[in-house]
Amino acid sequence: MLAQTELEIRERQIRTEYLDRIGRELEGRRSALTQQLDEINSSLSGLWTEYGLLHNSGAYVNRIPTEILCQIFSSCLNVPKLSGDGYYTYEQRTCMEVVLTHVCQHWRNVAIHDPNLWRSFRYKTPRWKRDPISRFNSYLQRSNPTTIDLFIHFNFSSHEDMTLLSAAVLRVQRWRRVTIVSEDNKFNWSPFQLALKDIEAPSLEYFSFRPSLFVSGHTNSGQVLPVSTLEPKIFTLGAPKLAHIHLDSTVPYFFLPPLSNITTFSLDAKYIGPSSVTWDAFLDIIALPGLTNLSIGGDVLLGPSHDQLHKPIQANALQHLRWSVDPDRLNHFLSYLSAPKLETLVLCRMHLPSVPNTPTASISLLSLRSLYIIECANLASSHYIHFLASGCPNVTHLSMSYYRPESGHLLGYLNQEAEEGRCHWTNLETVTTYIDGADTVAPYLSFVQPRKRPSNSSNSEGALQRPLTLRVSKRLLSMWTTHLPEGWTELKDMCNVTSWTSATDILPTQWPPGCSNRVMKNDRSSQFNFAVDWNEF
Repeated sequence: MLAQTELEIRERQIRTEYLDRIGRELEGRRSALTQQLDEINSSLSGLWTEYGLLHNSGAYVNRIPTEILCQIFSSCLNVPKLSGDGYYTYEQRTCMEVVLTHVCQHWRNVAIHDPNLWRSFRYKTPRWKRDPISRFNSYLQRSNPTTIDLFIHFNFSSHEDMTLLSAAVLRVQRWRRVTIVSEDNKFNWSPFQLALKDIEAPSLEYFSFRPSLFVSGHTNSGQVLPVSTLEPKIFTLGAPKLAHIHLDSTVPYFFLPPLSNITTFSLDAKYIGPSSVTWDAFLDIIALPGLTNLSIGGDVLLGPSHDQLHKPIQANALQHLRWSVDPDRLNHFLSYLSAPKLETLVLCRMHLPSVPNTPTASISLLSLRSLYIIECANLASSHYIHFLASGCPNVTHLSMSYYRPESGHLLGYLNQEAEEGRCHWTNLETVTTYIDGADTVAPYLSFVQPRKRPSNSSNSEGALQRPLTLRVSKRLLSMWTTHLPEGWTELKDMCNVTSWTSATDILPTQWPPGCSNRVMKNDRSSQFNFAVDWNEF
């Protein structure tokens, strides 16, 4: 009763064969239509592409020669930025070189094939989710065959950080400017140090390495010895173009690069620890024939031995010097220094040492023109400024800053010296001041009075001298003109009075002065920070 008859079976078979044939025919027709649709879409895409090219060919922006367009693209690139106190580089989420590839096909083709757009690779953990190695390889490929700039900032240890460093080391022959910063003092840098040891960096020009490397007096392998010679510990096969170096104070223990050709050397103390450079090694650095810029930030040097005390120090090439925090080493150095080409001196955040009482103590800085005294105390008791002024009488620009001074300030000290018949730096052309609490006109009048000069006057060499220009804060200038008109009128009759607009007018963050390198302009040191009340602006 449930079984089908032969007729039913035959009818079912005929029907299924028919449906199968019709289905296959429809599938064929659909496949043909799909293929035809793809061909139409492809034709439309090509048509609109050609239409867009023809339509845009009349636009002036698309008629710019490729070489000029590349120059325009290069000017759009992001300069490596800094965060917080200006100590760390970071990576911007929107990279301009990538943005340029998403504007139009013409710009994309030009941008991708311009190596200069891709020669700067920036990375900060854990800012990006995509694989940094893949992105790094893309930059390497697109920038080939140019040299590359690396800006790497580690927030904390991670596997990808070490992987990226390992990948970067494999391309060390292409390094031009390298900045590596870490905020994790537990990061294991040993593999990186070993990888950099026995290699050459033929194109490396700038090396900034601030790894927050904590060093105690001992390591697992025994006593850590400070650097006593300039024998390199990385790039031992050479770095002939390396001219600019910025290091944390603990870096020289393990990562001292070749110094023979450097022009700029900066050493900053980030953590309190053993000083990493002996006085002998420091004197060897000073004696380098090309060293023109030196920055010592904090307690980074060991003092001289008894045999090295009071010996003259010659720095024939040095042009710009800045020093912070460590007055004892400064005393040993500056009090016996002869630097015939020194133009700029910055002293920041220290108690000035006492005047040395040895007969060999003598400062000879006859070319010094710009002097910055920032938050330097112990003026009256040490009289070091009097000693300093005797060796640099030709200063033309003086800048001073004191936030909430508790033990006097430079302006008051210089006025006191003038009252006692010792007027220092009479050839000043520009004086920039910020002295918190010194709001009356009187101390500024006392300072300007012995230094005023008639217009069109000449110095001892016959050169025309410009009238003195005094720069004070906007708030102070406004207060003088509004509330102290008599004193203000007398002061402006003696000199030109203008206002500064930012803390960089007091002490430029750019080091060395006059540097045109975009990377170095932003590579600052927290050791030279100072406070200014925001109400002064």
